[in-house]
Amino acid sequence: MRSLFTRSIMTGVLALWCLVTAQSAMALDEKDLLPPNEAFKASVERIDANTLNVHFTIAPGYHLYKDRISFTPQPAQPVTPALPKGQVVNDPNFGKVEIYPQSVDVRLTSSQPWPQTPHLTVRMQGCADAGVCYPPQTVQLTPPTDNASHMDKPGQSGVKQLFGGPTENTTLAGNDSDAGGTSGFFRSSLAATVGLFFLAGIGLSLTACMYPLLPIVSGIVIGQNKSRWQAFGLTFVYVQGIALTYTVVGIAAASTGTLLTVQLQSSITVVVITLFFVAMAASMFGLFELQMPGGFQSRVNELANRLPGGKLAPVFVMGILSALLVGACMAPPLFGALAYMARTGDLALGGGALYALGLGTGLPLLLIGAFGATVLPRLSGKAMTNVKRVFGVILLGTAVWVSHPLWYKPASNGFQKVATNAELDAAVAAAHGKPVLLDFYADWCVSCLEFNRNVLPDPAVKAQLANFVLLQADVTRNTPDDAALLKRFGLYGPPAMLFYNRDGELQKRRVIGDPTAAGFAATLQQLVQGNTLQ
Repeated sequence: MRSLFTRSIMTGVLALWCLVTAQSAMALDEKDLLPPNEAFKASVERIDANTLNVHFTIAPGYHLYKDRISFTPQPAQPVTPALPKGQVVNDPNFGKVEIYPQSVDVRLTSSQPWPQTPHLTVRMQGCADAGVCYPPQTVQLTPPTDNASHMDKPGQSGVKQLFGGPTENTTLAGNDSDAGGTSGFFRSSLAATVGLFFLAGIGLSLTACMYPLLPIVSGIVIGQNKSRWQAFGLTFVYVQGIALTYTVVGIAAASTGTLLTVQLQSSITVVVITLFFVAMAASMFGLFELQMPGGFQSRVNELANRLPGGKLAPVFVMGILSALLVGACMAPPLFGALAYMARTGDLALGGGALYALGLGTGLPLLLIGAFGATVLPRLSGKAMTNVKRVFGVILLGTAVWVSHPLWYKPASNGFQKVATNAELDAAVAAAHGKPVLLDFYADWCVSCLEFNRNVLPDPAVKAQLANFVLLQADVTRNTPDDAALLKRFGLYGPPAMLFYNRDGELQKRRVIGDPTAAGFAATLQQLVQGNTLQ
């Protein structure tokens, strides 16, 4: 049984890998990242006596934050920047923010003519889509007198002064390098894309993400005590709720690029879903019967009674909510899928592919709905009441699981802060040869916050961290000392986890980006058991 379960999980992982391998990675090497002066470039040109145009060139796979862009003219004069509307995303840590995922122009209008040779200080901050965020950058720009675009050079003050430039072995795994590979294949055939997404959905259905849905489907089958085809009909409607929800998300991603699945993981949404499952549990306990409003209920019942099972609308709504429920668990693959859809801009492809993904994830649920009723005994009276109570308890447990982000607060991670290279050297020396883990962190780094919330509290990770002296370099303020720490290790920004043994830093063992809890625990275990830290 265990080997069968393991093979099922591996099948899901391999199917999913085929879908998202070109989109994202859970852990990166710093060589996979562009230096900041290549990820974000700025140029300026004079439009007329009172207007300058600043052009931001943003590399594919990177984005700038709109509210982190500012301009300071030298000599000082009043300036009105016309920042265009960005793409709105609802970040789980920072709320609604606007980003620029593509190159953008900003007009700077002054109430008085610009000097013949104006100097402009531009400040900006952005991140890689893979999860690594860069500290705030500063570039100095001067429009050329011949009105030609003047790009900031790596040797100018600004980016290179802050970051020290890339290391000698820095290379780029470009996001557009697969134009003739996976992405090109996806673009060539709608049927092939839909088929791959369906297989990926089946793979996802074999992972733990779908576990919370099993008691819901079982409750539909047992709670309604229907025949095989009636149970299949109810389950089919439930799966349609899941699939059509992903269809809407896919079309929205293709048309706007907005990651709605992330936006729907707000506190309000979590509360609503939690209350829904509590209400479902109370209904299973017999406290009340869930009913729709009078007139609307009559109309829905009239339509629903024409089909086997009758109560289809509540089951469909349950499917929609279940899609939101598993959305957080499936965020990494969904992010890769939706990021691709946002780049294609193809509404048919976006909707069809995500519908196929939803059907794939629901296929095992359909099988349970079709055949589960035949293997479960027909129950009535007291026995049926007891079974419903069991599922009521399961639904309450699901409500607790859904709501845990609202009330679960992980304990302090126990990291010692180091603010300078001197403090770092002193802390490493004070470890007296014991293995050291150095974590680069910043408050503005979304992946850092997710790492603290999702990875560090994991029991397997905590058990392995007991073998290390834990240090943290907080580069939130981007002070000269912060920049010096980043420059020392050739890093462009957090998150990054570095390891020391008695001989110094183990550069090849660095963890860059946003690892999973299981992956990070495995890395720590390999370091400890492989005697690498001795």
